[in-house]
Amino acid sequence: MFRGTATITLVAEIVAAIMLLGSATAYIIRDYVAVIEPDVAIFLLLVGAMITLFIFLGAISFFVRFNRRIGRIVIAEGVGEVDLKGPGVKTVVIIYGLAVGFILILGIYGYYLLWTYFLAAQAAASLSFFGMSLSVGIFFIAFLVQIVITVIGRTATTMIRKVLADDV
Repeated sequence: MFRGTATITLVAEIVAAIMLLGSATAYIIRDYVAVIEPDVAIFLLLVGAMITLFIFLGAISFFVRFNRRIGRIVIAEGVGEVDLKGPGVKTVVIIYGLAVGFILILGIYGYYLLWTYFLAAQAAASLSFFGMSLSVGIFFIAFLVQIVITVIGRTATTMIRKVLADDV
């Protein structure tokens, strides 16, 4: 459960970072697009598509390299094969799962407040700013959950080992 959540948050961070890069680029060049000749604009779109493709390839390489490392950081080896039906193990996993869920809810609600009071007016006027603010929110929430998962995963590993040691 913890490794899967850490993997999902890593994918969300990668997608949000790529989305942020594209939205920020669109936001920066929005005033210059109107004065560019159509042939040059098509060429620049093709160049942008190639750069985006290379970024996606780099992101896939990053994901493949760091997915296992993040899994090992989050939870120790051998704990993944633990029988979750054990009396103490199931309780520990449920409590830590609730903690991660509450952190996720806290992050989403915090971003909702930020959106409502600061970002919504500007995002209504610019689609690229909307994309930037959305991707920053996704990245922030995924990063927050990933940090909490790492800390909680290590603590859960210790607790599960202690529970297993008491049961044996």
